[in-house]
Amino acid sequence: MSGIRAASLKNKRRMTYDCSVISRSLLLALLLPLSACAPGDDGRSKAFLGAVLLDGSGGPPLSNSIVVTAAGRIRAAGARSLVPVPEEADQIDGSGKVLVPALVDVRDRAAPASLVRASSPADARRAVEALAAGHPSVLYLDETSPDTAEAVLEAARAAGIPLLARVSTQSSAAFLVDHGVSGLIGMIANTESLDPALLSRLRDLKVTVAPALLQAGASLEAAKRNTLRMFRAGVPLAAASLGGDLQRELELLADAGLPPLDVLVAATRNGAMALHQPDRGTVEAGKRADLLVLSANPGTDIANLRKVALRLNGGEWVR
Repeated sequence: MSGIRAASLKNKRRMTYDCSVISRSLLLALLLPLSACAPGDDGRSKAFLGAVLLDGSGGPPLSNSIVVTAAGRIRAAGARSLVPVPEEADQIDGSGKVLVPALVDVRDRAAPASLVRASSPADARRAVEALAAGHPSVLYLDETSPDTAEAVLEAARAAGIPLLARVSTQSSAAFLVDHGVSGLIGMIANTESLDPALLSRLRDLKVTVAPALLQAGASLEAAKRNTLRMFRAGVPLAAASLGGDLQRELELLADAGLPPLDVLVAATRNGAMALHQPDRGTVEAGKRADLLVLSANPGTDIANLRKVALRLNGGEWVR
């Protein structure tokens, strides 16, 4: 009898174990189809399949693309027919969606942490030295007197830190370029007779200009016309909100006459270039996995950048 009871108990345990295995297998079978179309857990490799890719470089849209991310970086991007899908990647169906780089605002507040506050050349040198200790990627300068601006530029150059300076007149733009500014924020609005030599220098030296049209006030229409003149001259344009609505700034750039795809380049690749952050701004292998998944195409209407379905920051979902 004791042997029979032991065998019965053993069979009962086996049946319980088998049912547990069956239940887990059934649950896994039910969940697998869902994992193929839903975003995976943060930190895992992801493969975005079938979206239209606007990579920020200014090239034509790529239909039926694939973008693979892992460990916060883009591992591969291209045509779905050419890029293999890693077996371990969570597959995310991008059909009907548009994939673009995350937007880059070259000055996203009125008073950034690395703003040089100085009222004299001596103040300028001290301020730059103090800010340089924090190793910022760029320094910022509001409009100031020529001698103070020159001192800031000299100190920034000695510290090896690029400087982005506010501008509103042609003479101040020329002065800043002559003294080695890296980028300009604002648009010339005191004249519409832009100096061809200045435009050539901005283009050839790759001095980025973020028109900051939101800040143009009564000079908005003149600033928009000069923005288009700079664009046609090949000057690299970026985008700066100074704490305002970046999307509205991009819409003003489009209103000025820039094609939507070029507005996107200004807000992605050129913005990263202005901030000297080479790992941002485009969708290509090695760059940060900072992406927007949109439900409509900004290449036809820049306002579609507002239609964000999903957002990825450093490879992780931002809810």
